[in-house]
Amino acid sequence: MAGFLIVLLASLLSSAAAFAQAPTRLASGYSAISGPHAVLWIAREAGLFEKNGLSAEVAYIRSGTTMSQALLAGELQIAQTGGPAVLQAAVGGADFVLVAVALNTTPIVIMGTVSKMDELKGKAIGVTRYGANTDISARFALRKFGLQPDKDVALVQLEDYPGIMGGIASGRIAAGALADPFTEYAAKLGYKEIANIAALGLEFPFVTLAAKKSYVRDHADVVQHFVRAYTEAIALYKNKPELAAKVTEKYTGIKDPAILSSTVSFYAPKLARAPYPTAGGISFVLDQIAVRDPRAKNVAPETLMDTRFVKQLDESGFIKSLYSGR
Repeated sequence: MAGFLIVLLASLLSSAAAFAQAPTRLASGYSAISGPHAVLWIAREAGLFEKNGLSAEVAYIRSGTTMSQALLAGELQIAQTGGPAVLQAAVGGADFVLVAVALNTTPIVIMGTVSKMDELKGKAIGVTRYGANTDISARFALRKFGLQPDKDVALVQLEDYPGIMGGIASGRIAAGALADPFTEYAAKLGYKEIANIAALGLEFPFVTLAAKKSYVRDHADVVQHFVRAYTEAIALYKNKPELAAKVTEKYTGIKDPAILSSTVSFYAPKLARAPYPTAGGISFVLDQIAVRDPRAKNVAPETLMDTRFVKQLDESGFIKSLYSGR
């Protein structure tokens, strides 16, 4: 009898230990198939979520605006998406916060069949969705060249970068807001570079990790583990360009080695080792949103960012350890 009880107790303890070590499940996603979104793809492909005790489902949800709707509905817990759509929703009352920003500048280039921005007057430019990275970037470029969005130039929603490429090819739009690797692909097809917003070096939360404040409050440990995996994925992108190119090929479908190599070379130095959200980047986007939604003028950037997760990794020496010898 005693032996039976010992075996039973050992079995129960073993089951309890296994249960305690079971990975935490959560749903995540990415809103574009451009180069810098490879950070999340690498985290998935390299098993970094599992390494950090997470079981993360990763889904492709086209455009930042659609992603923010899924995040608000609770269909996702942490999303890799463009800052503008999330911040626009926050201005409207959504309890969103940025917990990391992998790419804090816009890589968007306006490309198409015309030669100059003023030739776009009376024509259309393609974006993914209104309020998304491409939309904010395109509107900024148009205003910079003295054109009024929606009045002088129509903006057409085409869901994703392949959709924009198809719109240019069909003649539905004269130009589109593109990011690598699609800028390289567009150049190979003979499309012209009309405005290089990427060259301006704007502070712009282009690729972020966003979550609801309520989720962050109630699951801070999960968020910390997710940001840790994500930060390690940034290091892999920077330190292992062959891996970054291979993963980019898998998720974008682009197989040209030269385009893939150029894409990784372009983004690697721009990805932040310590992916802090910044007040400057958020302020820039809020200023663009305020052109159409005056409520954005009354939002403090600091209320839309939570830096403690990156700060913990930074101050503990974890991030530095990922680049030892580099």
